[in-house]
Amino acid sequence: MTDKYNYLWKSDRNFNKEDFEQQQYFQVAEHNDLITKARHDLNARELKIMDYVVSKIKPDDEYFNVIHTSMYELSNVLDLKRSGRTYSQLAQNLDDMRAKSIRIYSEKERRITMTGWFEVVDLWENGKVQLKINKRFAPFLLKLKDKGHYTQYYLVDTVKLKSKYSIMLYKLMREADKGNGSKIAIVQGTPQEWKIWLGAPKNYTYGRLKDKILNPAIEEINLEIEDMDLSLFQARRGRSVVQVEIHNNFIRNQLF
Repeated sequence: MTDKYNYLWKSDRNFNKEDFEQQQYFQVAEHNDLITKARHDLNARELKIMDYVVSKIKPDDEYFNVIHTSMYELSNVLDLKRSGRTYSQLAQNLDDMRAKSIRIYSEKERRITMTGWFEVVDLWENGKVQLKINKRFAPFLLKLKDKGHYTQYYLVDTVKLKSKYSIMLYKLMREADKGNGSKIAIVQGTPQEWKIWLGAPKNYTYGRLKDKILNPAIEEINLEIEDMDLSLFQARRGRSVVQVEIHNNFIRNQLF
Protein backbone atom coordinates (compact mmCIF):
# COMPACT_ATOMS: atom_id res chain seq x y z
CA MET A 1 0.00 0.00 0.00
CA THR A 2 2.82 2.44 0.81
CA ASP A 3 4.11 2.50 -2.78
CA LYS A 4 0.58 2.97 -4.06
CA TYR A 5 0.31 6.33 -2.29
CA ASN A 6 3.65 7.82 -3.32
CA TYR A 7 2.03 9.77 -6.16
CA LEU A 8 -0.43 11.56 -3.86
CA TRP A 9 1.86 14.08 -2.24
CA LYS A 10 3.02 16.19 -5.20
CA SER A 11 0.99 19.26 -4.18
CA ASP A 12 1.67 19.27 -0.45
CA ARG A 13 -0.38 21.97 1.31
CA ASN A 14 -0.89 23.30 4.82
CA PHE A 15 -4.61 23.56 5.61
CA ASN A 16 -4.03 24.28 9.27
CA LYS A 17 -4.86 27.61 10.90
CA GLU A 18 -3.36 26.79 14.28
CA ASP A 19 0.28 26.96 15.30
CA PHE A 20 1.89 23.51 15.31
CA GLU A 21 3.79 24.08 18.54
CA GLN A 22 0.60 25.33 20.19
CA GLN A 23 -1.19 22.16 19.09
CA GLN A 24 1.43 20.03 20.81
CA TYR A 25 0.23 21.53 24.09
CA PHE A 26 -3.37 20.51 23.53
CA GLN A 27 -4.55 18.13 26.22
CA VAL A 28 -5.44 14.51 25.60
CA ALA A 29 -8.22 13.18 27.86
CA GLU A 30 -9.29 9.54 27.92
CA HIS A 31 -11.20 7.28 30.26
CA ASN A 32 -8.94 5.25 32.53
CA ASP A 33 -10.27 2.01 31.01
CA LEU A 34 -8.59 2.94 27.72
CA ILE A 35 -5.27 3.03 29.57
CA THR A 36 -5.57 0.10 31.97
CA LYS A 37 -8.05 -2.28 30.36
CA ALA A 38 -7.71 -1.78 26.59
CA ARG A 39 -5.83 -4.41 24.58
CA HIS A 40 -4.45 -3.49 21.15
CA ASP A 41 -1.31 -3.63 19.02
CA LEU A 42 -0.78 -0.02 17.92
CA ASN A 43 2.83 0.94 17.28
CA ALA A 44 4.43 4.14 18.62
CA ARG A 45 3.43 6.33 15.68
CA GLU A 46 -0.14 5.03 15.70
CA LEU A 47 -0.41 5.76 19.43
CA LYS A 48 0.72 9.33 18.75
CA ILE A 49 -1.74 9.72 15.87
CA MET A 50 -4.57 8.60 18.15
CA ASP A 51 -3.47 11.04 20.85
CA TYR A 52 -3.38 13.81 18.24
CA VAL A 53 -6.92 12.98 17.11
CA VAL A 54 -8.22 12.75 20.69
CA SER A 55 -6.63 16.14 21.48
CA LYS A 56 -9.05 17.64 18.92
CA ILE A 57 -12.08 16.62 21.02
CA LYS A 58 -13.64 19.47 23.01
CA PRO A 59 -14.91 18.82 26.57
CA ASP A 60 -18.51 19.63 25.63
CA ASP A 61 -18.64 17.60 22.39
CA GLU A 62 -21.75 15.38 22.32
CA TYR A 63 -20.52 13.22 19.44
CA PHE A 64 -17.41 12.72 17.35
CA ASN A 65 -16.91 15.32 14.68
CA VAL A 66 -15.05 14.71 11.44
CA ILE A 67 -11.41 15.70 11.99
CA HIS A 68 -9.97 17.81 9.16
CA THR A 69 -6.19 17.76 8.99
CA SER A 70 -3.37 17.16 6.52
CA MET A 71 -0.16 15.22 6.08
CA TYR A 72 1.63 18.55 6.48
CA GLU A 73 -0.01 19.16 9.84
CA LEU A 74 0.41 15.60 11.12
CA SER A 75 4.11 15.62 10.24
CA ASN A 76 4.75 18.92 11.99
CA VAL A 77 2.72 18.24 15.13
CA LEU A 78 4.21 14.76 15.52
CA ASP A 79 7.76 16.02 14.84
CA LEU A 80 8.25 13.92 11.72
CA LYS A 81 10.40 14.81 8.73
CA ARG A 82 8.14 16.00 5.91
CA SER A 83 8.70 13.83 2.84
CA GLY A 84 6.78 11.67 0.41
CA ARG A 85 8.03 8.61 2.28
CA THR A 86 6.77 9.95 5.62
CA TYR A 87 3.40 10.80 4.10
CA SER A 88 3.07 7.33 2.60
CA GLN A 89 3.93 5.78 5.96
CA LEU A 90 1.30 7.95 7.65
CA ALA A 91 -1.24 6.80 5.06
CA GLN A 92 -0.32 3.21 5.90
CA ASN A 93 -0.64 3.94 9.64
CA LEU A 94 -4.12 5.43 9.14
CA ASP A 95 -5.23 2.48 7.04
CA ASP A 96 -3.86 0.04 9.61
CA MET A 97 -5.64 1.87 12.43
CA ARG A 98 -8.92 1.70 10.54
CA ALA A 99 -8.52 -2.08 10.34
CA LYS A 100 -6.84 -2.91 13.67
CA SER A 101 -9.06 -4.05 16.51
CA ILE A 102 -9.12 -2.92 20.12
CA ARG A 103 -10.75 -4.73 23.04
CA ILE A 104 -11.86 -2.74 26.10
CA TYR A 105 -13.12 -4.49 29.23
CA SER A 106 -15.72 -2.79 31.43
CA GLU A 107 -15.66 -4.13 34.98
CA LYS A 108 -18.86 -2.26 35.86
CA GLU A 109 -20.86 -3.76 33.00
CA ARG A 110 -18.92 -7.05 32.74
CA ARG A 111 -18.61 -6.37 29.02
CA ILE A 112 -15.87 -6.46 26.41
CA THR A 113 -16.16 -3.90 23.61
CA MET A 114 -14.41 -5.00 20.41
CA THR A 115 -14.09 -2.37 17.71
CA GLY A 116 -11.75 -0.54 15.32
CA TRP A 117 -10.25 2.91 15.79
CA PHE A 118 -11.71 4.92 12.90
CA GLU A 119 -15.04 4.73 11.06
CA VAL A 120 -13.55 6.21 7.91
CA VAL A 121 -10.34 7.79 6.61
CA ASP A 122 -10.24 9.95 3.45
CA LEU A 123 -7.02 11.09 1.77
CA TRP A 124 -6.69 13.68 -1.00
CA GLU A 125 -3.91 14.15 -3.56
CA ASN A 126 -2.97 17.52 -2.04
CA GLY A 127 -2.31 15.90 1.36
CA LYS A 128 -5.64 16.75 2.94
CA VAL A 129 -6.84 14.16 5.48
CA GLN A 130 -10.31 13.63 6.89
CA LEU A 131 -11.19 11.02 9.51
CA LYS A 132 -13.69 10.16 12.19
CA ILE A 133 -13.27 8.19 15.42
CA ASN A 134 -15.39 5.07 15.72
CA LYS A 135 -18.59 5.92 17.61
CA ARG A 136 -18.06 2.96 19.96
CA PHE A 137 -15.34 5.04 21.66
CA ALA A 138 -17.92 7.59 22.87
CA PRO A 139 -18.10 6.28 26.49
CA PHE A 140 -14.30 6.48 26.74
CA LEU A 141 -13.64 9.88 25.11
CA LEU A 142 -16.74 12.11 25.29
CA LYS A 143 -18.17 14.15 28.23
CA LEU A 144 -15.54 12.74 30.56
CA LYS A 145 -15.97 15.40 33.25
CA ASP A 146 -19.51 14.09 33.77
CA LYS A 147 -18.25 10.54 34.24
CA GLY A 148 -15.01 10.96 36.19
CA HIS A 149 -12.27 8.32 36.13
CA TYR A 150 -10.30 9.87 33.32
CA THR A 151 -6.69 10.90 32.74
CA GLN A 152 -5.32 14.04 31.07
CA TYR A 153 -1.88 14.78 29.68
CA TYR A 154 -0.26 17.00 27.09
CA LEU A 155 0.14 15.69 23.55
CA VAL A 156 3.75 16.93 23.52
CA ASP A 157 4.72 14.31 26.12
CA THR A 158 3.81 11.31 24.00
CA VAL A 159 5.19 13.01 20.88
CA LYS A 160 8.61 13.10 22.60
CA LEU A 161 8.70 9.37 23.27
CA LYS A 162 10.03 6.98 20.62
CA SER A 163 9.01 3.58 21.99
CA LYS A 164 5.44 2.32 22.19
CA TYR A 165 6.30 0.77 25.55
CA SER A 166 7.46 4.16 26.86
CA ILE A 167 4.20 5.75 25.71
CA MET A 168 2.07 3.07 27.34
CA LEU A 169 4.08 3.16 30.59
CA TYR A 170 3.82 6.96 30.59
CA LYS A 171 0.03 6.70 30.39
CA LEU A 172 -0.11 4.13 33.20
CA MET A 173 1.94 6.45 35.41
CA ARG A 174 -0.31 9.42 34.58
CA GLU A 175 -3.40 7.35 35.40
CA ALA A 176 -1.87 6.34 38.75
CA ASP A 177 -1.10 9.96 39.69
CA LYS A 178 -4.30 10.61 41.65
CA GLY A 179 -2.64 13.38 43.65
CA ASN A 180 -1.52 15.34 40.58
CA GLY A 181 2.12 15.25 41.59
CA SER A 182 1.56 15.85 45.30
CA LYS A 183 2.79 12.40 46.27
CA ILE A 184 4.64 9.43 44.78
CA ALA A 185 2.55 7.69 42.11
CA ILE A 186 2.86 3.89 42.03
CA VAL A 187 1.83 1.26 39.51
CA GLN A 188 2.13 -2.29 40.79
CA GLY A 189 1.38 -5.69 39.32
CA THR A 190 2.70 -9.15 38.63
CA PRO A 191 5.14 -9.67 35.76
CA GLN A 192 2.25 -11.20 33.77
CA GLU A 193 0.07 -8.11 34.35
CA TRP A 194 2.89 -5.84 33.17
CA LYS A 195 3.22 -7.90 29.99
CA ILE A 196 -0.51 -7.48 29.35
CA TRP A 197 -0.58 -3.74 30.15
CA LEU A 198 2.32 -2.97 27.84
CA GLY A 199 1.48 -5.46 25.11
CA ALA A 200 4.80 -7.29 25.53
CA PRO A 201 5.46 -10.55 23.67
CA LYS A 202 3.73 -13.40 25.48
CA ASN A 203 6.84 -15.57 25.50
CA TYR A 204 8.99 -13.01 27.37
CA THR A 205 10.40 -14.12 30.69
CA TYR A 206 10.45 -11.50 33.44
CA GLY A 207 14.19 -11.00 32.91
CA ARG A 208 13.63 -10.25 29.23
CA LEU A 209 10.64 -8.02 30.03
CA LYS A 210 12.77 -6.03 32.46
CA ASP A 211 15.83 -5.73 30.20
CA LYS A 212 14.10 -5.16 26.86
CA ILE A 213 10.98 -3.20 27.86
CA LEU A 214 10.71 -1.89 31.42
CA ASN A 215 14.22 -0.51 31.95
CA PRO A 216 14.50 1.13 28.48
CA ALA A 217 11.03 2.69 28.89
CA ILE A 218 11.91 4.03 32.34
CA GLU A 219 15.17 5.45 31.00
CA GLU A 220 13.47 7.20 28.08
CA ILE A 221 10.68 8.65 30.22
CA ASN A 222 13.16 9.96 32.81
CA LEU A 223 15.15 11.60 30.03
CA GLU A 224 12.24 13.18 28.15
CA ILE A 225 9.45 13.92 30.67
CA GLU A 226 10.17 16.76 33.06
CA ASP A 227 7.82 15.75 35.84
CA MET A 228 8.64 12.06 35.95
CA ASP A 229 11.46 10.37 37.84
CA LEU A 230 10.71 6.65 37.63
CA SER A 231 12.30 3.80 39.50
CA LEU A 232 11.59 0.07 39.53
CA PHE A 233 11.16 -2.16 42.57
CA GLN A 234 10.55 -5.89 42.66
CA ALA A 235 9.49 -8.44 45.26
CA ARG A 236 10.66 -12.05 45.16
CA ARG A 237 9.32 -15.33 46.38
CA GLY A 238 12.34 -17.55 46.44
CA ARG A 239 14.16 -16.87 43.18
CA SER A 240 11.06 -15.74 41.29
CA VAL A 241 9.94 -12.12 40.95
CA VAL A 242 6.24 -12.06 41.88
CA GLN A 243 5.53 -8.32 42.13
CA VAL A 244 6.85 -5.31 40.22
CA GLU A 245 6.32 -1.70 41.21
CA ILE A 246 7.25 1.41 39.27
CA HIS A 247 7.27 4.64 41.26
CA ASN A 248 7.20 8.20 40.00
CA ASN A 249 9.32 9.90 42.64
CA PHE A 250 8.76 13.41 41.27
CA ILE A 251 6.88 15.58 43.79
CA ARG A 252 5.55 18.88 42.47
CA ASN A 253 6.65 21.95 44.42
CA GLN A 254 8.72 19.85 46.82
CA LEU A 255 10.82 21.92 49.20
CA PHE A 256 14.41 20.81 49.76
